[in-house]
Amino acid sequence: MGPDPAAVRWDLEAWPAVPEAGLEAISQKYAYLTLTVNSRDLYQDEPSQDHTVHVHARDRNGDQIARVHWLAGQVGGRFIGRVELAPL
Repeated sequence: MGPDPAAVRWDLEAWPAVPEAGLEAISQKYAYLTLTVNSRDLYQDEPSQDHTVHVHARDRNGDQIARVHWLAGQVGGRFIGRVELAPL
């Protein structure tokens, strides 16, 4: 891919309900992923030599961090980043 920063976004139909994690479904407006390459942040201001997956979800009461942990577990990973608030 080279050394330049880049990003790709996947818009999802919705985040599914995950009853075992206590998560309700979330509408399409708040359901997407962004992969940043050679950058730690969405705006490509933090150079990095690896990649970051950003999980976007509406977080009304701080309850969506469980979704991030659940999602990471689905691919055999774990959440190691930080939670950020971003305007849509």
